[in-house]
Amino acid sequence: MITVADKLKALRAEMAKSKVDAWIVPSSDAHESEYVADYWLGRAWLSGFTGSAGTLIITAEEAALWTDGRYFIQAAEQLADTEITFMKEGQPGVPTQEQWLSDMVPEKGTVGFDGYSLSRIKAQKLAKQLKKKEVGFKTDKDLLSLIWKERPALPANPVFLHGDEYAGKTREEKLVEVRESMAKQGASQLLITTLDDIAWLFNLRGSDIECNPVFLAYAVVSSDQVSLFINQSRIKADALTALQKSKVIIQPYESITQHLNSLSDIALLVDPATTSQSLFDALPSSVQAIESASPSRALKSIKNKTEVARMTDCHRRDGVAMVRFIRWLTENIPGGKLNEVNIDEKLLGFRAEAEEFKGVSFPSIVGYAGHGAICHYRADEASSYDVEAKGLLLIDSGGQYPDGTTDITRTFACGEMTEEEKRDYTLVMKCHIALATARFRKGTRGIQLDTITRQSLWAEGLDYNHGTGHGVGYFLNVHEGPQSVSPRWLDVALEPGMLVTNEPGMYRDGKHGVRLENIMLVEEDKTTEFGEFYKLTPLTLTPFDTRPLVKEILTAAEIQWINDYHATVAQELMPLLEGDDAQWLQQATVSI
Repeated sequence: MITVADKLKALRAEMAKSKVDAWIVPSSDAHESEYVADYWLGRAWLSGFTGSAGTLIITAEEAALWTDGRYFIQAAEQLADTEITFMKEGQPGVPTQEQWLSDMVPEKGTVGFDGYSLSRIKAQKLAKQLKKKEVGFKTDKDLLSLIWKERPALPANPVFLHGDEYAGKTREEKLVEVRESMAKQGASQLLITTLDDIAWLFNLRGSDIECNPVFLAYAVVSSDQVSLFINQSRIKADALTALQKSKVIIQPYESITQHLNSLSDIALLVDPATTSQSLFDALPSSVQAIESASPSRALKSIKNKTEVARMTDCHRRDGVAMVRFIRWLTENIPGGKLNEVNIDEKLLGFRAEAEEFKGVSFPSIVGYAGHGAICHYRADEASSYDVEAKGLLLIDSGGQYPDGTTDITRTFACGEMTEEEKRDYTLVMKCHIALATARFRKGTRGIQLDTITRQSLWAEGLDYNHGTGHGVGYFLNVHEGPQSVSPRWLDVALEPGMLVTNEPGMYRDGKHGVRLENIMLVEEDKTTEFGEFYKLTPLTLTPFDTRPLVKEILTAAEIQWINDYHATVAQELMPLLEGDDAQWLQQATVSI
């Protein structure tokens, strides 16, 4: 089976055998992770679309794939030569997955999916939409495994300690906080399925998923004991000793379903958004399921003093690598020998010079000219553009270190620019500054800050089709909830200690892309008779390219912010640089 058509034909044959009218292939794994191990890349294998988010649905005659605005350009290209209909999620006239299924599946038909790879909340949404047609569901078999003969094995990489000197709190201290939150919600036990929450709670890290230092596991916490479901042979000796000292019970990863089935007469706190339908199905009727987000999620999002201090060190280190890289980039673009791939490789090399470097936090996005308009573009030898001494180059990258996770985007002038390129760049800078300088009252949600950020683009009838910012993990996932800054309503207030990115953009299909991103820390600002107010402080330390800026479009206050930020970058990084690198930084941070 080489082609998409061959694979779809084989899947349809298995669907017919199982009497399934529609089969759903999501992007998620058994833990509702954003990025997944190769074992769960079934949607990409089946469709050819490699973006991190998307859902493929197949019937006997039709196939359709939904994805969000980050991947509209990429999906259109990758699905172009297939029979799969591309659905631009959330756009006018585009049916939802549930609406499409309702039209396609016959009365009393059957919809199937791997019960371990679709969350309870998504399954409930499907059931509600299809209830009128009395549609049944088949979730006990993964048909993909029957046709994916060379499916990768589940990862089993070593699991290692993340020392208390980095974490700032011991696992015992974290368990106390988790149990206090459980008790407030009336739960006697808690099921945790999310990999980053488990890594945070136990002060462990791994490498089961590319770019994310997590490992496959489940956890169950009660008032007097805690169990970690993981294959014990994977745990390094010192980490195993530490877990045993903390009286953590180790049980096999595969035994989680059996364990849940053995429970009785308890109140179990379980998150329907991150727990698979199959695990819910395993719960006996005597178990009271309290459906709510795991308290570990909110606790993890607020960084403690140690984490904030170490994260600051991490960003200095990452900033040094970025300065040395940008100096190399600007000196070598005129030579005409650079392309998207060798730029990516060079950036990795600069970061890897730091002994603390543990890998990238996501596959770098290096997009020249029209490739910069593809939000999550990933260059390879076949697609890579040569970089010419004109136009714009967008680079979005990050690193993983024991003391933090970085995520930074800069857009660079490669030479002569059009007026449109310069104006777009300047408007995005205005948006970035709008969020960076925002002051907001306690209780503010991300959607409110998103609106503030977009004003300069909206005034011109322009916009970008992605969120403005996301939470960031601490030597964990580069995208971390529950907080975000986006047009999507989330009832999560921004609180001191949270990290959010500030990354407005502007994209013109086939022409260029602009995005400017810093990681920012929510901090207390002032308390007045009107309440408590917060501010955002940038942790990222890397100069912006000022060459594309149209100063006439900027206000005096915006120019001052750029100059102040660059003065901070120079103050923090200059002592860590020498020679030509220090001289370059001094010039790059000169006041405009």
